[in-house]
Amino acid sequence: MNIEELEKQVQLQEDIQEIEHLQKKYGYYFDNNMWQEIVDLFSDNAESVEIADHGVLYGKKGVEHIYQDIIGGRGRPGPKQGWVAFIVMQIGGVVDVAPDGKTAKGRFQTWLFEAKPYGAYARQEYLHGYYENKYVKENGKWLFSKLHWNDTFCSPVEDGWLNLPLMGWMPLPDADEPPSAFHPYPYHRGNVPYHFKHPVTEK
Repeated sequence: MNIEELEKQVQLQEDIQEIEHLQKKYGYYFDNNMWQEIVDLFSDNAESVEIADHGVLYGKKGVEHIYQDIIGGRGRPGPKQGWVAFIVMQIGGVVDVAPDGKTAKGRFQTWLFEAKPYGAYARQEYLHGYYENKYVKENGKWLFSKLHWNDTFCSPVEDGWLNLPLMGWMPLPDADEPPSAFHPYPYHRGNVPYHFKHPVTEK
């Protein structure tokens, strides 16, 4: 391996590490209701945000709308109609950087624990699902280009995930399109295509 090839390998590992850090920072900001900080993690030319069973919003305006208005409750009178407690665990990430080093794709398994005392009804719940995201490198920094969160189940803490899954159609306000990967409850696994091929069979 010559110096040029070695430099490419080092750059690839640095890119993967930065994208993994970007995804983790997204989770920390989500845990702490830091919605503007999340918006700032997205490219100004962001493609979309999709939330499982809710809908798709396009562009940076869609990113701002979902995180600041819908989730963050910006402009609403009284207590925020949102989550009070989060624990977002993002594990088992697989990141693949394009040969030109300008774009990348990543898949992360996620466990999420929520407490929601506000809104239509109070609840506490377990969620599990996957992020299948796209990233872009701009001015030397990696940013989100597309974020897609897909649930496999959502169940109340009191009953556990075996007895009473809660999955269902819950459209986002002002979504540009219905979700691309909606499947009815109780469980739906693997309905967001993997961005990578099997390392042995290449299928």
